[in-house]
Amino acid sequence: MSLRAVIHLVQADYAASRRDCAGLAPLVEQVVAIGCVAFIDGLTGRARASLDELSRALDRAGDASAEQKLWVLVRLAEMAWRLNDAKLAELYFKRALALDIADGFLLAAYADFLLDYGRAPEVIALLKDWTQADPLLLRLALAEQAVNASGAREHQATLANRYAAARLRGDTTHEQEESRFRLHMSKQPDEALRLAQSNWQVQREPRDARVLLEAAVALRRPGAAQPVLDWMAATQIEDWYLRRLAEQLAVMSKGGA
Repeated sequence: MSLRAVIHLVQADYAASRRDCAGLAPLVEQVVAIGCVAFIDGLTGRARASLDELSRALDRAGDASAEQKLWVLVRLAEMAWRLNDAKLAELYFKRALALDIADGFLLAAYADFLLDYGRAPEVIALLKDWTQADPLLLRLALAEQAVNASGAREHQATLANRYAAARLRGDTTHEQEESRFRLHMSKQPDEALRLAQSNWQVQREPRDARVLLEAAVALRRPGAAQPVLDWMAATQIEDWYLRRLAEQLAVMSKGGA
């Protein structure tokens, strides 16, 4: 997938991203071209069909490089995960891991998947040697917190110091993950919401939507999540976790428990 297509995708400019994919198609292997479009379709109401099409394309792509296979497998895993097909998502994650390529995005995505399904000990085993990478340390700390493992407090302090240092540098690229840290680890939902809202102005992927919805639920402030709810309605995204959060906010809006 081209860098420009990725940038437009992150910004939720799906029409522009599709144009970028079309321009890329004659220049790359078929599986990459199909994957470029399938990933957009997977965010805009056609997840199951996109997953099936991309899976077939991967099966035909015998000459694809290991890096290309990794990229496709992670996208397939993410689509299956959003559809709450945990068994299929795990299959794709395991195939990606079996390629034995050190990839931070793969490790972070698989760790989040494991956390969603209550498998924190596996996250600890997966990430125990990856403490230098902030995104991976966050997931390790969340897993340690979930099982009251030793090291959780130390890793929480390390993350707090790293986020503080990033702010001093004027670095805002950690806002989405710091929002998650503030909500789940340092128990600062107001700050979590502020960071999530700031991040949403720049990045609008499912994980960016998630932190904003989670903070809004924690604070019982449905109105704060309206930009994400509007995005969900416009894209018709199929994501079981986001929809569950949206349902909780809808109940709150009606004055429910």
